[in-house]
Amino acid sequence: MTKNAFSMTRRSFIKTVAGVSFTVNIIPVTQLLADETDVITSSMTGNWSKSPGKARYRIDGLVKVRGQKVFARDYHSWNMPGWPKVEHPVMIIRATDVENPFKGLDLSLIPESSQPIEILYGDRVADKILRPNMTSDEYNEDNQTLDQDIEVERPNSLTWPFIVPKGKRANFYGQPVAFLIFSDRRAYRTANNAVQFNPDFQIYEDNPRNNPVFPFQPLTNYVRVAAPDGGEDIFSYAKNGGEDSYDDVASVYRSQIEYEMASGRWKTYQASCSMQAMDPMFMEPESGLGWYDAANKTLNLVVGTQSPDPDVEDVLEMFSGPNPIVEVKTINLVSCYPGGGFGGRDRSVFTLNLAIAAAYAQGNPIRLAYDRFEQFQAGLKRHPCELKESLSVDANGKLQALDISMSFDGGGRENLSPWVAQLAGLCAGGSYIIPKAAISSNARYTPNISSGSQRGFGGPQAFFAIETLLDDIAKDNDWDPIELRKKNILSEGEKTVVGGPITEKLQLSEILETSEQHAIWKNRKKDRKYWQKKGLLYGVGFAMSMQAYGTSGDGLIGYVEIDEEGNLIVKTNAVDMGNGSATTLAVSTADQLGHNASTIDMGNPDLYPVLDMQTTGNDNWQDPAWTANGVGSSSACLTAFHQVHAIDQASKVLLDTGIIPAARKIWGKKDIPASQIVCVNGMATTKDLNLPPIPMKKIGEQIHQSGGVKAALVHAYFQEIWVKADFTVNSERFRWKIDGLAIYKAKKTEPEVIRRHAKTGDYPTPWSSRYSRTTYAPCGNLIGLTVDPHSGDTVVRKSLSVLNAGKIITEELVSGQSQGGVSMAIGYSLLEDMPAGPGGPADGDWNLNRYFVPLSRDVALKEQELITLPPVDKDKTAKGIAEAVMCSVAPAISNALYDATKVRFRDLPITAEKIRKGMGTNG
Repeated sequence: MTKNAFSMTRRSFIKTVAGVSFTVNIIPVTQLLADETDVITSSMTGNWSKSPGKARYRIDGLVKVRGQKVFARDYHSWNMPGWPKVEHPVMIIRATDVENPFKGLDLSLIPESSQPIEILYGDRVADKILRPNMTSDEYNEDNQTLDQDIEVERPNSLTWPFIVPKGKRANFYGQPVAFLIFSDRRAYRTANNAVQFNPDFQIYEDNPRNNPVFPFQPLTNYVRVAAPDGGEDIFSYAKNGGEDSYDDVASVYRSQIEYEMASGRWKTYQASCSMQAMDPMFMEPESGLGWYDAANKTLNLVVGTQSPDPDVEDVLEMFSGPNPIVEVKTINLVSCYPGGGFGGRDRSVFTLNLAIAAAYAQGNPIRLAYDRFEQFQAGLKRHPCELKESLSVDANGKLQALDISMSFDGGGRENLSPWVAQLAGLCAGGSYIIPKAAISSNARYTPNISSGSQRGFGGPQAFFAIETLLDDIAKDNDWDPIELRKKNILSEGEKTVVGGPITEKLQLSEILETSEQHAIWKNRKKDRKYWQKKGLLYGVGFAMSMQAYGTSGDGLIGYVEIDEEGNLIVKTNAVDMGNGSATTLAVSTADQLGHNASTIDMGNPDLYPVLDMQTTGNDNWQDPAWTANGVGSSSACLTAFHQVHAIDQASKVLLDTGIIPAARKIWGKKDIPASQIVCVNGMATTKDLNLPPIPMKKIGEQIHQSGGVKAALVHAYFQEIWVKADFTVNSERFRWKIDGLAIYKAKKTEPEVIRRHAKTGDYPTPWSSRYSRTTYAPCGNLIGLTVDPHSGDTVVRKSLSVLNAGKIITEELVSGQSQGGVSMAIGYSLLEDMPAGPGGPADGDWNLNRYFVPLSRDVALKEQELITLPPVDKDKTAKGIAEAVMCSVAPAISNALYDATKVRFRDLPITAEKIRKGMGTNG
């Protein structure tokens, strides 16, 4: 590697893990290759920007539609400056048997000329098994002491070994049993053709034993008993969840609720639902490059990831043990667009596998590129779910009680499964006032393919249950289903099923009224007659969701810089997974600074370490360096509200500390009130004073010539409220909605960390962490569909989404998210299925010939309509809607099928075969 290969583009920081210090360089691939050509950079900046706060098209649009190199899959070692030009393909062999011990591979099936040059079995990575998950220790089959790995330190995020050791059983389908490294692509392809679908390649001992199934911790136990007068809850998780006796007392109230529901006091309706595993089906299967440069003790990785910060932490942890397989002093992470995410790359082990292969490749560059078969076998899935729900209603149509038990199949890795189950517990109450609720939700370990945080995060499963039960209640009592919902909707000041407050205007009434007045609903009887003449059954279904976005404990990073030309540069740790967040964040400077950013630099794990903040301890806000959460993985639903806020506040800091002082100097009036100075259309100007506007180019020149503040890096934290704190910069005190700050001054090489005045800040209350969530993006869906009574074939004919998205930042992106969400949900409801275990993708022989995703003809693309409600009271808050636009589609489809066939289907996907069976027809 040439000594200065990354000198033009790298951003460095020092990271210490377990007493080992590493230098980490983060290199955006577009900047790295712009050293040699400006084709990508010019396409990324181009003419995408419109008026302030608007975009002509996506900032990354041209490079993608032109097929330029932007995804990790596009690159080879010969594309990377300073790398050796010969790369070695890596093949990961994955367990297809979890009941019998793994013995080895029959390498004789591979032609001699194509044998791997390196074989990595589990005994080379570790000779003892580590299971840091304490629950799993209870099921240690041999009762031996569980020790740390010897050669490769496994990150704490992994429960099971990197690679199944010989003589041991795999812990889950798809767990690696070997890494094979090949000399070149030809050898790899020949070997792959010989063994990929050959069941004889993997050898297992005939000694079957089932893996135990157990729940991941924590378990979700939400019980609420509201006060009859609407005052403080008698008991709830929000009120009492911090008490040691909570579970015991909750058990007593749970029994009382179950007794009341069974007493006959109200009508009680029951449902059992099952939802299948679902693949995210992002465009680019996971792919990356790795090279361990022994001469410089440097690990180079090229990868597209949804979780750059956690990935860096895990990779560092791998090489921090007392006896690492290779000595690493520096990590160069080249960050690419991932090519889709939907949660399917959130805490994926792909980056760890890439690092392992690079460490064992004897100093050669390697390429790990899954094909679609491997992605189906190894990639994270949406959780399968089994649930049982009871819902009680009084004679006036008012909901009274809810009792639900949900169990999510987490597969072989814990990932984020317990938190998916936790959010599902909140979503179980839907959009409704329910005075009494008993909610149990868990995610369990099974040997199936691992599940993750795929789009919806427990919401699609929970909303499906309550929204289909409401239609059952309406039909049984001859009530209009929309009117029934109107009687029960939540509003500002009400409480959720965990006892958390509703602190915003949800506009649920507007969603219901808009849907009720729409032609799909009003004309359903006429449309039924029309389709009846064609021999088809027609039905219309409505459902509503109130999906929460964020985690109600989110830490965000935002960086905004002005250069000498007056151009704005935005940096963030967030990743654009295809949802358009790069464009959204690039236009988010406009509110404060009057014009859009010229460039956006994403996926930066190097930003947060600059602030040197701490997260240890609980509620230690009086420590000016403490925050409740540093940074996490990217999520599409975090963009419009969370990430935009961080960029807005960084822009505000830059305005207050850099641009306003520069403008005062140019005008020669140091006493102009800050409230008078605004930025509009690329100019600094005043509201009421007759002063000439100053172009941003002149502002930039002044800042850089005088050594003023040229950039601001902020950390923001949200839990019910944004933390607000006071900071002193250049002897002037400011209050911003942030808790961490560093400023960058022109002519200085290092940033200056500014600590907040901790005692004067506004901080979340300790009990607000028990609210589960406080930010929501409500959505209602109408679906009109036809059913062939003989074949069972279902066709969605019309679709309406009524969405409360708050402030619309980029209308086209909201529309695109809605279309994609509806399409994904139609596939989830009617088409996409993957059995667990053998016979499903675990065998490694599944592709799109067996996993049926919706095509354009399936999603009524021309008949998809989106109505976004105007913000209430000129509210400037945008909402994260990426998940909200799909959560109520599946129950709307089930309700439409119920309307058409008079048969209820609650086992997803609702295939033609299931419809024929339910209707008693043979097709």
